[in-house]
Amino acid sequence: MDLVEPWRLVDWGQEGYPTYEDFVALPFFALFFPTVRFFLDRFVFEKLARRLIPQKSTEKLSTGIDSRRKKINKFKESAWKFVYFLSGELLALSVTYNEPWLTNTRYFWVGPGNQVWPDQKIKLKLKFVYMYVAGFYTYSIFALLFWETRRSDFGVSMSHHMATVVLIVLSYIFRFARVGSVVLAIHDASDVFLEMGKMSKYSGCELLANATFLLFVASWIILRLIYYPLWILRSTRLAPVSYAKCILENIAVSPAFRFHILKMKSNMKIDSGCSIIHVVA
Repeated sequence: MDLVEPWRLVDWGQEGYPTYEDFVALPFFALFFPTVRFFLDRFVFEKLARRLIPQKSTEKLSTGIDSRRKKINKFKESAWKFVYFLSGELLALSVTYNEPWLTNTRYFWVGPGNQVWPDQKIKLKLKFVYMYVAGFYTYSIFALLFWETRRSDFGVSMSHHMATVVLIVLSYIFRFARVGSVVLAIHDASDVFLEMGKMSKYSGCELLANATFLLFVASWIILRLIYYPLWILRSTRLAPVSYAKCILENIAVSPAFRFHILKMKSNMKIDSGCSIIHVVA
C-alpha cells in the first residue's frame, strides 16, 4: 500500500508544455526495463516456459535439450514483449480514452479553450506515457545487442527501434504528442496478439496460436491499414492547412511559407475567431 500511495498523490491531470527537461526521466525508464525483465525472466518466465514446453520423448537427449532451450529462450522473449505491449496499450488507452481527439481528429490541433497547435499543453500522464515508451525502445536497442537471441532480422529490428526512438522524441519536441498517443494506442494492440501467438506456438498450443494469429491479422488491417492512414495520417496532412491562420498566429514561420499559406485564402472559409477554419473542396 505504501508503494501505491505516492502515485495516487500525483496530479496526473496537471497540464504543461512539453520541454527538453522532461527527457531527464528517459534514462530512468531505460534502466527500469532491464531490471524488471531480469526479475521476470528469472522468477516468472523461466518457470512458466519450463512448465509449458515439455521435452519431446522422440528426440535424442542432446538434440532435444538444445531445441527445448532455444524454445524456452524465445518464449521468454515473447513473454517479456507481451508484458510490455500490454502495459503500453493499457497506459495509452488510459491517456486517450476520455480525450476528444480519440474520436475527433480536429482536437489534435485545437482546444481545449483557445489553444491551437503548437501552443498546446499536455497532461502529465501523457508525458509519462511518452517517457515510458521512449525508455523501452532505448533499452531495446541495447537488448538486441547484448541480451536477446540474434535472429536473421537483427538489422531490421535495430533500424525499427532506432527510428522509433527518433520519431517519439521529435513528435514530443514538436508537440505532436496528441497524435502520438493515438498512434501508440493503435500500434501496440496488434503486437499484444502477435506475442501471445508466438508464446502459444512455442508451447505447442496450436488452437490458441491460430486464434491469436487471426486476431493479429484483423487488428492489423483495421487499425494500421484503415484507421491509421484514413484518419490519423489524413488529419496530419490536411488539418494543419485547414487551421493555417491560427497556426500562423502561434508559430514563427518563414515569409515564403506565410505567403504560400495566405495565397490560399481564397480557397478557405474562415469563421469568426481562430477555432474553426475549413478548407473548401
